[in-house]
Amino acid sequence: MKVTGRNTRRRGDILNESIYNATIELIKKVGYHNLTFQQIANAAETSRTVLYRRWKTTYDLIREIIEYKVTNVLGGPLIDKIEDTGSLRGDLMHLLSLYQSLYVEVDHEIMNAILFEMGQNKDKISEIEINATNKNILVMRKLLQFAKNRGEKIKEVSDATLTLPFDLIRVENILRKDGIDTKRLELLVDEILLPVFLA
Repeated sequence: MKVTGRNTRRRGDILNESIYNATIELIKKVGYHNLTFQQIANAAETSRTVLYRRWKTTYDLIREIIEYKVTNVLGGPLIDKIEDTGSLRGDLMHLLSLYQSLYVEVDHEIMNAILFEMGQNKDKISEIEINATNKNILVMRKLLQFAKNRGEKIKEVSDATLTLPFDLIRVENILRKDGIDTKRLELLVDEILLPVFLA
């Protein structure tokens, strides 16, 4: 006789996806600050022991959810998805489109949960920002090297300036709850980014 429900032993990706989905739905329903492992365990039809075995806190869980969703969208690190499109404008449009797709996949509830945690703990801010910033700088260096190899005149800019495309997308997603379309991305590239990077 086949047993279903809480007593079914699920492992690996199937169990993880169940936990991830339950977490996201609960954040939408009760809010991140009210979220508990007991609620997640009930919704995912597993036990708190399973959750605590893998994650110390709900913050650790939502960080893993973000990493999982990023992998789903890109299939690997962002830097490996950067392409030489033949022009700096095309390269920047491709980059912004990829980065925006991550925000769409992760959705506002999870991003807001991360921002809430970062606001509560400066160590978490430092850890997340340093890691993300370093990766983003490497992405932009690769992208600008394409332009230099093509003979485009590129300004020498600071590392802080290299993070501008990513900062723009983050701010746009905070301000524009209805989403960002291609026309908006084109405006960001043509009126802000190209004047910054093209000599």
